[in-house]
Amino acid sequence: MARYKIRQSAKKNVDELIAHKGVYTTITEIMSQPYINPDRSLEWVPKNIKIADKGSVLYYVGCIPYFNYEFDKIDVIALSTLQIISKIEKEPIVLFKEEICCGHDVYWGQGKLEIFIELAKKNIKMFEKAGISTIVTACAECYRTFKVDYPKLFEDFSQKFEVKHIIEYVYEMWKKGKIEFIGKNESEEGISFTYHDPCRLSRFLPENNAITDNTREIFKEFKKLGYSFNEMEHNKSNSLCCGVNSWMNCNEKSKALRYKRMLEAKSAGSIMLTSCPKCKIHLSCLQDDYEDISSIEISDFSEFLVNHIKVIDSNKNSEVEK
Repeated sequence: MARYKIRQSAKKNVDELIAHKGVYTTITEIMSQPYINPDRSLEWVPKNIKIADKGSVLYYVGCIPYFNYEFDKIDVIALSTLQIISKIEKEPIVLFKEEICCGHDVYWGQGKLEIFIELAKKNIKMFEKAGISTIVTACAECYRTFKVDYPKLFEDFSQKFEVKHIIEYVYEMWKKGKIEFIGKNESEEGISFTYHDPCRLSRFLPENNAITDNTREIFKEFKKLGYSFNEMEHNKSNSLCCGVNSWMNCNEKSKALRYKRMLEAKSAGSIMLTSCPKCKIHLSCLQDDYEDISSIEISDFSEFLVNHIKVIDSNKNSEVEK
């Protein structure tokens, strides 16, 4: 909202600060037009996973397909997330070929409120047409946008749709006894890892949101699998930003912030997990410039969890109870 006011009153051109020459935010603006309907390829979806254009559970992919043209292997986040959901859900997962951006970047980065509203309207219309009731996303920014920003503009949004980050989804399924966490192989024993809290999943959420604590509770379970989870010096609501929110301000100052964060990660473990595609992109990008932080493995939460989830057979549990 501050950037919106700057545009309206001070006439400042915040567009000059956009990273990657504004390619990604331009794509978002194009998608806001009423006559534009993207035709995304779904060839990345494995043949053994059933998807549909209508149903109760939607996996909202976000802009990962566009980022994939420039950033290597970022699409593994989408694949891992879909694999997790499809393991648990019995019905086909809804995926939209015509999915559009949630609008986070043009709203938070550039203050283009009108464009943001148009994107929201198109998304809501798409959600309603598909008959979905639950939206699952692996993007911290998409999650915050649907969870907080859309309901501010559309009062009945939260009544129509339940929004879950993949962390919340996995946590709830675990607590309901539908899944359990398993070890992958013996070679992983003793591996230490840490977690980078994205801004949009920590200090930018309402205080009653429990994602940060739920994440730690999941990681504590991995101690039983031979892993060692260590916090960085700055964590949870005090976590350091990756420095390039909304594709804005990729400069020497933001690189210095990322470098400091990577040094914290290096002292905490050999693997750093996060749960925001942009955080993974920006932190990984810095590794090309500094050899002393190049050895740290950076993975998304979904990428890490996909091989550690086992669905509990409810039929077997029922037979035991009898």
